[in-house]
Amino acid sequence: MKNCLFAFLCIVQGISYAKTPLLVVTEDLWPFNYIEDNQIKGSATRLVKHALGKADFEYTIELLPWARSYKLALSQPNVLIYTINHTPSRDNKFHWLYRLPVLVQSNFYALKSAKLSNASTKEIKNLRVATLIDSVNDAYISNHDFKHVSRVSHITQTVGMLKRERVDIVISSENALKKALKDTNISMLDIEKIGVAFTSHPSIAMSLQTPLATVNKFKQLFETMERHDDICDIMKIEQAVCILYNSPQSTHKIIKKD
Repeated sequence: MKNCLFAFLCIVQGISYAKTPLLVVTEDLWPFNYIEDNQIKGSATRLVKHALGKADFEYTIELLPWARSYKLALSQPNVLIYTINHTPSRDNKFHWLYRLPVLVQSNFYALKSAKLSNASTKEIKNLRVATLIDSVNDAYISNHDFKHVSRVSHITQTVGMLKRERVDIVISSENALKKALKDTNISMLDIEKIGVAFTSHPSIAMSLQTPLATVNKFKQLFETMERHDDICDIMKIEQAVCILYNSPQSTHKIIKKD
C-alpha cells in the first residue's frame, strides 16, 4: 500500500511540474535579446524558444530592465533567465542550463573629444564610469576598485550620461553599445574604445526554487540539442564565431590596452 501511494505521489509530482508555466525573463541586449515589431527577438531568444518548444512547456516571456529580471530569477520559482553570464559570484545562485556558443568582450568606451585613448589602467579606475546595476559589468567594476560609479537600469542611460559628460567612460560589449548609440542618435564616430575589461560566455539559467525535475529536463534537452542539432543555425550566428565543443570557461581579465 505504501509503495502504491509513493508511486502515485511521484506521478502527481511529475504531472504538476510538467504543467507549471514558466516565466522567461530577459533584458534588452542586442543581438541576443531585444524588442522589434513588439516581439522579443534575437539569437539567444531563438534558441530559448526552440528549447521551450521541444520541452513542450507553457511559458510567458518578458523583456525587463536587467535588475528586475535578475531579482525575479533570484527570488521566484519556475523562472528561466537569459542572457546571463555565469560568474563565480553567481555560481550558487542559479541552476545553470546552458552556455551559449559565443564569446562576449566587455570594453571601456569614452568620447573621442575626451582624449582618453592613452589612459593607463590606474587612470581608468579613477574615471567616472556608468554601468548597468546588478550586471556582470557592474560586478567587474565592484571587484576592481573603481572610484566613481554610476549605476543605471538601461544601457541607453549610460551613453546618455556619456554624451552629457556626466561620466567619463561606459563599460559595455561593442554590439550592445552600437545598438544603444543608435537608439539615442549618437554617432559611433564620436566614441572610442580605450581599454578591454574581460571576456565571458553568456548563458541560460533557472531560479534555484525551480523543481529539480524541471531543471534536469532542460539540462538534458540542451545536452541533446548540442549533440544532434545545429545550435549555430538555430541562433543564426556565423560558424566562424560559434564555439560549441570544448569551449573555454569564462575568464575575467585585468584591464589592458589593445
